[in-house]
Amino acid sequence: MMKKNLRGGVLSSFLLITLMASDQAFGAQTPGGAARPGFDEKAVADFYRGKTVRIVVGFSAGGGYDAYSRVIGRHFGRHIPGNPAVIVENMTGAGSIIAANHVYNAAPKDGTVIGNISGPTILEQLFNNPAVQFDMGKFRFLGVPAAEAYLMILNRKSGVTRIEEVIGSKGKPVVIGAIPGSTVEHAPVILRDALGANIRLVSGYKGTADIRMAIESGEVEGFFNTWTSAKITSLDKFKTGEWLILAQLTDNPLPDLPGEVPAISAIGKNEEQRQLLRFGTSLPNQFGKVYVVAPGVPTDRWQALEAAFAKTMADKEFLAEAEKGRLEIAPVSGEQAQKLVVEFLGMSSDLKAKLQKLMKSAKK
Repeated sequence: MMKKNLRGGVLSSFLLITLMASDQAFGAQTPGGAARPGFDEKAVADFYRGKTVRIVVGFSAGGGYDAYSRVIGRHFGRHIPGNPAVIVENMTGAGSIIAANHVYNAAPKDGTVIGNISGPTILEQLFNNPAVQFDMGKFRFLGVPAAEAYLMILNRKSGVTRIEEVIGSKGKPVVIGAIPGSTVEHAPVILRDALGANIRLVSGYKGTADIRMAIESGEVEGFFNTWTSAKITSLDKFKTGEWLILAQLTDNPLPDLPGEVPAISAIGKNEEQRQLLRFGTSLPNQFGKVYVVAPGVPTDRWQALEAAFAKTMADKEFLAEAEKGRLEIAPVSGEQAQKLVVEFLGMSSDLKAKLQKLMKSAKK
């Protein structure tokens, strides 16, 4: 049940979700507080021994999702009973909707296939995108390595140095690259259609690696990406000033961004704009780089994989490699991710209608 406060139900649910996401304990607890029933480790080990577990990444190689999955994949198998081999595969398209559809419908339901998909595809489900052939609420969640915040990133060659310069009737035009069905697309659409930003959207990219190449070639001038991903792939560009960060789509400003970067409270000029930014960009990314298995996977294997994910997130060798690769690790447990999804799907009908109208404009 959503808690109430003086600022209204929608904002209260935002605060509730944020508080839940910030709780990073990995205790396997049910909503009532009791420990989840244990699984038969011997039976699970007997199944996984000698097998290969596939992590299906919904984006192209070289991007942030891929970077996380490849590091996780090198350590994950040690913590799964039976110690199976773990490989990473890329299945691109539609902001990871294709990968999510594959894991949910076509892949084996025996616990040998894990999806690394984009939490924000929940918006496409909420608004009945016919490409979505899954129910995010029915996936079985393993966890999230870190909640994320998206940034508006522009090449300095665009001539724009502050977000205020692109908003309003006299705003300077900027060309933004986007990935359909993801926050990389949702964020510029909300800024364009709800805040009046002068953005021309070039969509259809399969991953952020492709957009980075498009920026280099001059095809687009910028994109929206998370800081966790951007600093892995392009930290040098921020250090030299070649790329600038104009906005951060979070209510809790990130501590390590270069310079003063306005957050949602400053970007939105009224509460409706701020709510659209929160629910359209910030909240879904509390479970952004989520790891899931299909609802048909046997419960004991799902629980074993969830426990193995939690152990991986605390593994000293994994953490050392993550730090070396500039991967932020601030894990959200599988159970917490599931709660966030349930809360998000309970969005108010009024806000849902407004967001749906904006998302439809992205398809035009």
